[in-house]
Amino acid sequence: HVLALKTNGTVVAWGDNSQGQCNVPAGLTNVVAVAAGGLGSVALKSDGTVSAFGTNDAGQTNVPVGLNNVVAVSAGGYHTLALKSDGTVVAWGSNSGGQATVPAGLNGIVAISAGASHSMALKSDGTVVAWGVGFYNYATPPAGLTDVVAISAGEWHSLALKSDGTVVAWGNNGSFQSQVPAGLKGVVAISAGTSHSVAVKSDG
Repeated sequence: HVLALKTNGTVVAWGDNSQGQCNVPAGLTNVVAVAAGGLGSVALKSDGTVSAFGTNDAGQTNVPVGLNNVVAVSAGGYHTLALKSDGTVVAWGSNSGGQATVPAGLNGIVAISAGASHSMALKSDGTVVAWGVGFYNYATPPAGLTDVVAISAGEWHSLALKSDGTVVAWGNNGSFQSQVPAGLKGVVAISAGTSHSVAVKSDG
């Protein structure tokens, strides 16, 4: 399914609605960010609160009571992540592989990304922390990985964009989704899909 955020702060959704993931709650306004998960949807409001809708079979749309001061959200396969203004992370939903168990003492986070069964967090010092099941080692960032400015968690692989415009990928490579094209540089944004990866270059 697909979510679109309009300039007036409302949300439009379309695609598979078998679990109500496209049933935008009536009166949902003042939205500043959206995230589409496996069968659920998440919306971040300007007041720092979160609204979620769609399937709740793993608790992924059960927003924790009292959650506020949120600045970013990310929806995984069956779990959800929220980044708070104090640099801490809150997670809920499926924890089958530990993906909703935020590491103790995790702070200084500036970005988050939820995969199918793992979670990633980018620290202010440019390093990456990941947790959850990782039989393809997608939850284990490469040793020495630094100077990261953006992250993206796919189904079974992970991407990191470095400050020099290069990309690092790890995890499952069955469809070459972790095989960064030789000579790729000048990248300004990344996104990891189920079995593929995308990079936007500075020249458009």
